[in-house]
Amino acid sequence: MEPLDDFDHRLLRLLSLDARQTGKELSEKVGLSPAACLRRVQRLREIGAIQKEIAVLAPEVTGSTVTLLAMLEMVRGQPERNARAREKLLTLPEVKKLYHVTGKADLVLTIECASMEAYAAFTERHFYAEEIKGFDTIVVLRSYDPMAGD
Repeated sequence: MEPLDDFDHRLLRLLSLDARQTGKELSEKVGLSPAACLRRVQRLREIGAIQKEIAVLAPEVTGSTVTLLAMLEMVRGQPERNARAREKLLTLPEVKKLYHVTGKADLVLTIECASMEAYAAFTERHFYAEEIKGFDTIVVLRSYDPMAGD
């Protein structure tokens, strides 16, 4: 990847907070012209520094009001089955993020559900599979986003 300068890093930080900012808005925050900002943003996309731009949906619209972190321990020695399980989990609308991690857990999932009852049903449908040895859950009480100044 091409080296990034201070302007690029500032643009990336600003875009990570709100990818819909205009060239004018960005220029006021980084001290470059709007056209220069937009050229740099386009270059950042082209070189892969910006992998994707997503929409953060309001929980009241999606019906997701409980955020949970599920730590799954997979059965050892079944890489093909575990890969299929990962792919299946990634297709579920409740699963917002999946991490392959080190430690006792093999996978950590960020999950959003309408309620704890909905999460209980989710676990019964998806976590009681042969390739999943066990799971633990952490319920998110509050979320703080350092990028948003929370």
